[in-house]
Amino acid sequence: MVLRFYFTILTLLFLSTVACGKELLISAAMGTKEFVKTVGREFQKKTGKGVIFNFSSSGRLINQIVAGAPSDIYISASKFWVDYGVKRGALDEKTVKPFAETSLVLIAPKNGKVKELTEAERIAVGNRLAPVGKYAIQTLKNLGIYKKIEDKLIYAPTVRQITVWVMTGNVDLGIVYYSDYFKFRDRVKLIKIFPDSLHKPIRFYIACVNGGNKKACREFEGFLTKTDETIYRKFGFRKVKNGS
Repeated sequence: MVLRFYFTILTLLFLSTVACGKELLISAAMGTKEFVKTVGREFQKKTGKGVIFNFSSSGRLINQIVAGAPSDIYISASKFWVDYGVKRGALDEKTVKPFAETSLVLIAPKNGKVKELTEAERIAVGNRLAPVGKYAIQTLKNLGIYKKIEDKLIYAPTVRQITVWVMTGNVDLGIVYYSDYFKFRDRVKLIKIFPDSLHKPIRFYIACVNGGNKKACREFEGFLTKTDETIYRKFGFRKVKNGS
């Protein structure tokens, strides 16, 4: 605990340092990492504004922001955590906008033999701070098998950690976003795509942080939403039209 606290303080001190400059600080859900980095770098080229990234689970990021960690932009994989940030006064509600969506999938190690959730011994899902975990639990409950496999669930802090556990064979199966499977499709096996009716819509949201550089945030938000659909598809996302 002491070590974790020490590194947390170092991280906050680092973020405070960069926030004092002209860089745009983006706190984004781990599931958007490659996509947001690509868009962010293009934004930097076009505007000349530096961009600093901070990736983690949506819940962990908004709790950092609520606690005072500096950030200009918050990107979440769940409306729940956006609403939480708004209620706590950390996010500007007027700037909240959905920009991408994806599906939930079941993956296995490339050479894995297990194909059914009820046959697995270890199934990786997200923890309470990672929205992918909430979507997974909703899906399992709607399939009517949650109670049967509850004791086989292994909880990961981020969707990326689930994928790593699957790639390394530390679990039999994992429930992740299609966009994460798509990124590592050469190293994991797709078992199935869950019907969207089994869980709440998986949408990614952007919002400006109160106290941050709101002008630059709105500029980036506009750049993100105007990014061509082909770029979204390249990373396994579907673009949300008109932020609706």
